[in-house]
Amino acid sequence: MRFVPTEQLVPGMILGQDMFDAMGIKLLSKENAITRENISYLEFIGTAGVYIDDEISKDIALKEVVSPQVKQQAVALIQDVFSKTEDDDALEPEERMIRLVVENVVDDVLADENVMYNIIDIKTYSDYTYFHSMNVGVLAGILGAKMSLPEDEMKDLVTSAFLHDIGKMLLPDHLRNMERRLTPQERENLRNHSQLGYDYLTEKFSFSDRVNQAVYQHHEWYNGQGYPNRYKGKELCRNARILRAADQYDTMTSKMPYRPAYQPADVMEYIMARTGLEFDPQVVKVMSSQLCIYPIGSEVVLSDGRHGIVVENHIGFIGRPTIRLMDTGEEINLRGDRSAYNITITQLLV
Repeated sequence: MRFVPTEQLVPGMILGQDMFDAMGIKLLSKENAITRENISYLEFIGTAGVYIDDEISKDIALKEVVSPQVKQQAVALIQDVFSKTEDDDALEPEERMIRLVVENVVDDVLADENVMYNIIDIKTYSDYTYFHSMNVGVLAGILGAKMSLPEDEMKDLVTSAFLHDIGKMLLPDHLRNMERRLTPQERENLRNHSQLGYDYLTEKFSFSDRVNQAVYQHHEWYNGQGYPNRYKGKELCRNARILRAADQYDTMTSKMPYRPAYQPADVMEYIMARTGLEFDPQVVKVMSSQLCIYPIGSEVVLSDGRHGIVVENHIGFIGRPTIRLMDTGEEINLRGDRSAYNITITQLLV
């Protein structure tokens, strides 16, 4: 299985994964041949790409941290909860479901101590907020596990990640549905979502204060230059410091209507460069060894011009995966093969 950007899809390619929207409705089925109409639809809804099966990649299995069923359930639940922010109805059933889904996510994350965040998640413009919230939850959960957080704190971390942007649902439609860069005044208005989210969660749910505080603080910076209160260092709750990095990573690696997705390697460089400024050094240390900037199944361009598919990542050496060459099928371990020490990856094709 390999990831192919939407603009490179060709009719007849075989879809490698089922594709769902935020409501859990199946949009495309795996093992079916992609049609020209399918490609046009994927372009219309703003999908960066999909996984396909072909001869060179048919034996490459994606190592998903959280099962597709749990992720699908999480996205649908986030969409349901976010859509009810303007209702006055009691949300006890939704809170119970959130706790259940969070428990499933944490169980999956803790099931394999060697797990790495190692997949390109499929997002669309129209459902971006819901898929983004789910992705941030999974990534934050992995970081929490690698930092040896107690299980109860892990559950609070994933809960706050799922709900960190719920305050945006309480802002005017024109602010949260922009298909262009915001003006300085619009950005200032958007900053209210942290306070709005905290107030809403405090009023409508009975989650721990650790959950609510992480939502409130997820735009604070480690050096005190964030918002809304310019907290810094250990004044910030630990979960907020983890959430800040996970949120920024998924945001920057996502394709937007007004910009392409940034390369994961470039985003990781950005985060590392801002260690001690925007981001907690301990969180960055874990990210820089555990986060796969070249996910399994992704196509990369090597410094000698050859193209390959990532087949394995190596903990602690995230920039040196094992690559299968597209033209010959030969595999090169960029970490272990002495003859490959001078070869680097110059581009991830997403």
